[in-house]
Amino acid sequence: MSDTLAAPVEVSGRDAVTGSLVLTALGLALPLLDHPPTPGCPLRALTGVPCPLCGMTTGVEDTLHGHPVQAAAANPLAPVLVGAALYALARRPAALRIPAWAAGVLVLAAWVFELHRFGMLG
Repeated sequence: MSDTLAAPVEVSGRDAVTGSLVLTALGLALPLLDHPPTPGCPLRALTGVPCPLCGMTTGVEDTLHGHPVQAAAANPLAPVLVGAALYALARRPAALRIPAWAAGVLVLAAWVFELHRFGMLG
């Protein structure tokens, strides 16, 4: 395995906590808005192809409001991301690390899921 794939993707504890606070606050605030605050997926708007993060806003909101099944149907990484955010808020780690190959596999799996969800895999 190359050094690049073996090296961890690392987020500092401070950045993890800050990101977790923003993610949680926005996810909890979304139902208070009359319309979604996001413009949608630029890749999908330009090409018709969904990106690996399509459905993430809905998934995070659903996870934070106790609807994990609906969240996973929108994007299966959303409950994982919320879980990591809650871990970062509760434990305040010095850093969050994941091997680069694992991050790549997660993104690829999410993209295959989205391509299937939008009927592009047959």
